[in-house]
Amino acid sequence: MASVPFTFLGYMRPADGYGYAATKIAKALRALTLPRANIIDMADDGRIPAEPLHYSVKGTAVTLSIPPLWNITADRLLGYTMFEATRPPASFIQNINAKADTLLVPTPWGKTIFQESGVTIPIESVPFGIDPDDYYPLERTHNAERPYIFFWSGTPDLRKGWDLAYKAFRLAFGSRSDVALLLHFRKTVPAGVRFNDANVDAFTGIFSLEELRGFYQWVDCMVFPSRGEGWGLPPREAAATGLPVIATNWGGLAYELPQWGIPLSVKQLRLAAHGYWQEGETGEWAEPDIDHLVHLMRDCVENRDAVTAGGAQAARWLAKNATWERTARGLMVTTALSEEETSLC
Repeated sequence: MASVPFTFLGYMRPADGYGYAATKIAKALRALTLPRANIIDMADDGRIPAEPLHYSVKGTAVTLSIPPLWNITADRLLGYTMFEATRPPASFIQNINAKADTLLVPTPWGKTIFQESGVTIPIESVPFGIDPDDYYPLERTHNAERPYIFFWSGTPDLRKGWDLAYKAFRLAFGSRSDVALLLHFRKTVPAGVRFNDANVDAFTGIFSLEELRGFYQWVDCMVFPSRGEGWGLPPREAAATGLPVIATNWGGLAYELPQWGIPLSVKQLRLAAHGYWQEGETGEWAEPDIDHLVHLMRDCVENRDAVTAGGAQAARWLAKNATWERTARGLMVTTALSEEETSLC
């Protein structure tokens, strides 16, 4: 079956999740030797315009962003989005049904939550990936003179699970000096929170790619007990370097998780509390099992060699099976099928 060219539109802004993914998908599409997609960057000098422009394109279009920004006219529009709790906002559902012909999501779980929330158009799953030019297996050496270092990174809201990483670390290791926890908050530390533990360090800042790779090479394990992710790029990218990653076995993180990370069990679901919406307005998200997290963190320290070997295996699997090229090829196939369905109508 011949692939059908299409237009891919996104806000190519590396500083945010959607923009970063759009940039990587565009790169992968340009690299394909198949009929190449047209690429349109909708960002205005790296920013989303206050009043998003309207785009009119011929044929099939694919756009990656939140649904309220789908200001696009095409013969057939495939909107690509995600959400991190069980009930996407009403504005998402309304815009999807009104503007798109097909909804694309990164995981089968995403397909389920959008269907159950009222999306009436067809939904297809096209998974995201990692960029092997940026994240690749790194050589690791064990330095017995320094502590075993756990690393968490994210925004200071509770969704990313920094509080769970900290609590589990304290329960697992107390004040032990041979184990440490680094908490990296991208902008600011949580308001009113102070970490006075000698074996816990919290810091802020944005890493360059080179700095981030160096950090992934230096630490021993990433712990990511997120309560909800539509996909979960950072832990997968960390795993692509060979760093062992503990990640919540729920939502977007659960997709292919046994292949790329160490699954963390979920104790229960609870009302999602984003801060952007009222509690419960967006359904539920996961409450990871803190006791299981304590067990997994202890196991990483006690069985370091085996866990490190598992991280190396995960990196090899990601490089072979889960790159952005997979995403680009998935879009090519999905748009081709979309065109065939249209021609039969």
